[in-house]
Amino acid sequence: MTSAPPTPVPPSASLKKALKNKIRAIYRKSRRATVRTFFSYEPSALIRGLHELGIQSGDNVMFHSAFEEHHGFRGSIETLIDTLIESVGPDGNLLMVSLPYRSSALQYLEGLKKFDVRKTPSAMGLVSEYFRRRSNVLRSAHPSHPVLACGPRAAWFVEGHETCATPCGPGTPFAKLREAGGKVGFFNVSFAYFTFFHHLENVLQPHLPFQLYHDPPFDVPVVDRNGKEIRVRTLAFSRETLRRRRFEVLEAWLWKHGIIRRGRIGASSLLLVDLDDVMSAVDDMIRQGVFFYDMTAADAGQVTDPAPARRGLNQS
Repeated sequence: MTSAPPTPVPPSASLKKALKNKIRAIYRKSRRATVRTFFSYEPSALIRGLHELGIQSGDNVMFHSAFEEHHGFRGSIETLIDTLIESVGPDGNLLMVSLPYRSSALQYLEGLKKFDVRKTPSAMGLVSEYFRRRSNVLRSAHPSHPVLACGPRAAWFVEGHETCATPCGPGTPFAKLREAGGKVGFFNVSFAYFTFFHHLENVLQPHLPFQLYHDPPFDVPVVDRNGKEIRVRTLAFSRETLRRRRFEVLEAWLWKHGIIRRGRIGASSLLLVDLDDVMSAVDDMIRQGVFFYDMTAADAGQVTDPAPARRGLNQS
């Protein structure tokens, strides 16, 4: 009499997890080797790529960046920052955002005890945080939308942000970047990280059928770069703004009209926009009645917020 074969025992959950981790490790190692062999590049090549894309010596550029081994850049985060600074030259200025939260500005300010310009870390990635820690980098004293700047006009870009009525409107570093004919660059991040978008929201404010900002304003204790505690009165975007916001409408318009320039070097992606072109595009959108909000919802509760994680705007 032949006995039945033993019933196979399914692998345990821990064994499955270990196997998946091993496969991921092999994949990452293979990917790094491929990038290192075929798609890696020196800092000098990145500078050439940025210049070919449209950045010139003397430009004022706000960069949004991500740093990963598989992007192929041969150097550290510090070397990357040096390279970005070199790309704008000694007369140019490099800016980055250093928002200290990953939620919404409204939620952040509702629970904020104190913002310290010198110590509160940036939540905008390692490149932004390393840039913040540099001795020659200045940070604006705004609790929800602080901006970092390095260069001969750094002080001008960041000064007075704490006295502005809105976080990204008139008088802020965002408005000054526009005034200075600035550009916004993207290194290994999508256009969804276009924080200058919030300045554009101020431009559209008179045309909106809802309240752009939460009322009342927040009164926030802030420690400035000299260690002095001051009070900063600021607004945050309203919950209805967050629900109605449609960033993808702006992005699609800019791609369609050739405003966003795209480049690639090694395994890295590059994007660049000239803010003069962006402002002209928004003027055209206003004239044609195209807005990057849901303008039809009578009941804000019926409007849903579209994929904030994908947009990269931190619902700020």
